[in-house]
Amino acid sequence: MTAADGIVLACVVLLLPVVAARVGRRVSTPDEYFTGGQRTSLLQLVFFMFGSGTATDSTSTVMSGVWRYGIAGVWWQLIWVLVAPFFWVLAPLLRRLRAVTTADFFSMRFGPSTSILYSLYGMMICVVLMAGVLYGSSRLLNTLTDPLFENVADRLSLQFPVLNPETVFKGPGYGQQPLLSFRPLKGDALAGIFLAVLLVGCGLLGGLKAGILFDCAQGMLRIGLTIFLLPLVIWKAGGFGSLHRSAYLKVGMLDFVASTEAGPGRYSEPFTPFYLLMLATAGLCGILVQPHIMVLCGAGRRERDARLGFTVGNLLKRVMGVLWAFFAVACLVWYLGPNSPLQQPDAPVEDAQLLQDLRLAANGDLQSRDAQEVYRLNKVNSQFADRLFGRALRDLLEGLPPGLVGLVAAMVMSAAVSHCGTQMIVGSGLFSAHLCRFYLMPEREPRELVTVGRICGVVLVLAALVLQMSFRNITDIPVLFIKTTSIIGVSMWMGLIWTRWNTVSVWAATVVGATTGILCGYLPGEVERLIPSLADRIFVETPDGRVILDSWKILLILSSTFVAGAMATVITELSQDDQLEFFYRVVRTKVRPGEVGADITRFEIRDDDELVPCLSLFGFQFPGPTREGTLGFVLAWVAVVVLVLGTRLLLFVI
Repeated sequence: MTAADGIVLACVVLLLPVVAARVGRRVSTPDEYFTGGQRTSLLQLVFFMFGSGTATDSTSTVMSGVWRYGIAGVWWQLIWVLVAPFFWVLAPLLRRLRAVTTADFFSMRFGPSTSILYSLYGMMICVVLMAGVLYGSSRLLNTLTDPLFENVADRLSLQFPVLNPETVFKGPGYGQQPLLSFRPLKGDALAGIFLAVLLVGCGLLGGLKAGILFDCAQGMLRIGLTIFLLPLVIWKAGGFGSLHRSAYLKVGMLDFVASTEAGPGRYSEPFTPFYLLMLATAGLCGILVQPHIMVLCGAGRRERDARLGFTVGNLLKRVMGVLWAFFAVACLVWYLGPNSPLQQPDAPVEDAQLLQDLRLAANGDLQSRDAQEVYRLNKVNSQFADRLFGRALRDLLEGLPPGLVGLVAAMVMSAAVSHCGTQMIVGSGLFSAHLCRFYLMPEREPRELVTVGRICGVVLVLAALVLQMSFRNITDIPVLFIKTTSIIGVSMWMGLIWTRWNTVSVWAATVVGATTGILCGYLPGEVERLIPSLADRIFVETPDGRVILDSWKILLILSSTFVAGAMATVITELSQDDQLEFFYRVVRTKVRPGEVGADITRFEIRDDDELVPCLSLFGFQFPGPTREGTLGFVLAWVAVVVLVLGTRLLLFVI
């Protein structure tokens, strides 16, 4: 980094907490701190949705996936576009709940025990989300600012904790790692600590309002930089048309849906149609239960704002995902081609060996090599893929006007702060605005609950910081997140549409689904004993032992979750009629003009309320068709088709 880059980065580091403090001066109630007061404008909601799920880890994940599997890696983003039309229907539904947190939904629909269950589960989801963002962002920031954090880490000579969750389930044994171990502090870890400190400061000062403002700023900056950098990297790769001519560099590079032979080695699972179907299904199950989704839909002033913000922001995010995918394809051609930066005269000596390994991993012809060599090549390829975004940015910006690297680093930093800040706030809201408010500290004043929430937020960030140290692969993070949310997400979906799904159903589905997830992830041998007939289909051999393919993990988790919940529903009695009637009346009652302040406990049914139509059939209740709802749903599907087909057609142009 040049002096100009350092100045730009330092200015942003100082500016973020100042802005957060200014925005948060009047934050004193849980509603203002945890939901932004439900006065967010439509434009801010669009960028809030765009930014809240589009931190730097999303870009790195897409680019890493494309490097591994070719353009099929774009499905790390496009799997969500397949469920985007449902957002148009669901967003006003969530806005009508008048809830501060998703735990309020479980309390209103199923009772106190399930709200406590979700509060704990939701905080875990927030920790996983923050850990994923910190993992990707810290490595990207360290790459961009190299050797800043590496030099500081070497001087400090400290140790950092690493969590080994498999130890909990496998128990002590010979060669087993301890639950918490310590490793030397390196640049990536130090960058993660720096981001954690910054996001805690900004989140504590500004609340959700500051997070929304940061999302708007970094979202606009991200769009601008992507549009600026994409033509530049295509030019480096040889110009438009050269990417198609360079398809020989990697097996399946331009395959829109990967075959079972794609990927750098036999230990990777490609984006086959079955894998995509499982990811999309799990994503649809889990999208509603993400803690920040309720806040996002509830932050707007009107139902239409929630609809447009949720749907348009999501579609904008997928458009950017497509651009990132083509950015990654151009990088693939650039780094593996004849003009690779890794073989320039001034390149380090070790880059020559790196390029040779990357080309071997890309050509797919590894059948003649032994398992250990394939595993080594896969590891080298994966490590390069995870750092591709940061390395490409540095190589692209070299020689351009000073300050651009610092600007990109500032964008990375602000994106991580805004995204993790949102998760910190909604996660602490589950503890403070729900558990403490209704169960632990019901007599406390609102200002005291905000203070408790801030303390809880710090604890959640610390947990995320420790968890992200244990990650090894950036593309493992979204799969872990999708599986984690889908388990309890099934109960939220059923609670919205099936009147018979009750408290026992929620507990049965969640416990069985979580148990299945643990067995699949940490005790695959037990799964093989239970279903030996499927062993050859669902297992793959790795140097670390036999593991279950992610697509089959998702299928086993979702099927066991739904079957357990459905069986519990059938053998138990229907929930109390009064509770069900109140819940579905609230969901059908349109938001009143000027209605702000999310507090379902003060909601009163009025005879003059405007009710949304519904369809009732065999104990199921679905939102009834309206002109706005139907038109928006159809247009959203048109946008999805255009985006998917447009991405496919672009392959013939580049």
